[in-house]
Amino acid sequence: MKKLNLLYILFCVGFISNAQIQEENFNGNSLPSGWSATTPTSGCTWQFGYTGNLEGSGSGSSPIYASFASGGVIFNDDDCGLDKNNYIELEGPTVDLVAANVVSAGIELVYNHQTFGVSGNFMVDVWDGSTWQNVLFVDADDTAPNTGTSQTANIDVSAYINSSFKVKFIYDDENTLTWGVGVDNYKLLNTATANIGDLVDLGFNYYPNPVVDDVLTLQANEEISIINVYNMIGQKVIAKKPITLESKLNMENLPEGMYIVNVAIGKKEGSFKVIKQ
Repeated sequence: MKKLNLLYILFCVGFISNAQIQEENFNGNSLPSGWSATTPTSGCTWQFGYTGNLEGSGSGSSPIYASFASGGVIFNDDDCGLDKNNYIELEGPTVDLVAANVVSAGIELVYNHQTFGVSGNFMVDVWDGSTWQNVLFVDADDTAPNTGTSQTANIDVSAYINSSFKVKFIYDDENTLTWGVGVDNYKLLNTATANIGDLVDLGFNYYPNPVVDDVLTLQANEEISIINVYNMIGQKVIAKKPITLESKLNMENLPEGMYIVNVAIGKKEGSFKVIKQ
């Protein structure tokens, strides 16, 4: 069983690698190639390759300090001092998703948002070819402040595929002294169907993707015998033997994120990935 799990982890790694279109880990101590950044009138700016504790984390009787061990990019609003209005942007390089034949795309983002006095908003926008579209808005009013736990956002951006796609991170301190935000890793992924060619002649299909209401429906012209769902570190999180032409997979108890679904119909198998929102 351990050997099987290891093989599947390796499969997951290869699956993700093939799907990856763009990535930036911000480990270096300078602005990455192809990226651009604004500097607000306060003169404060982004810090790259930051490995220290994030300002504002580690409070309480059992503090957990937020940090990016291998480096990340942060904006420390507290360093700027009082009476400074900071609205700052970090924009990624352009990528032609049309030429790459991408029909389904998603962003995976690891970030940490620190608030003080429920102030300071973090946003992610994408360029749809003619204008910026907001795809993530982290409101300081809805954020538990001073946590040491980073968040992972999986964002479907399929509706914005174009020949000049790019991403932009925005931080707005709302004209108030607060802590700031940090980003550890950004990935742009091709989330299109993968490796179900052997199942196509069996009438196999699945929907919806992303899974927005907790239920993934799988259908085929022959009985679906096995369904296994794995997370991104290769752990099996759902195992089912429906022996039916249609199976509804309840993903309610799984956290939001990306999963690999392995399906067996008779002697044929296929794998694909879904995003649970």
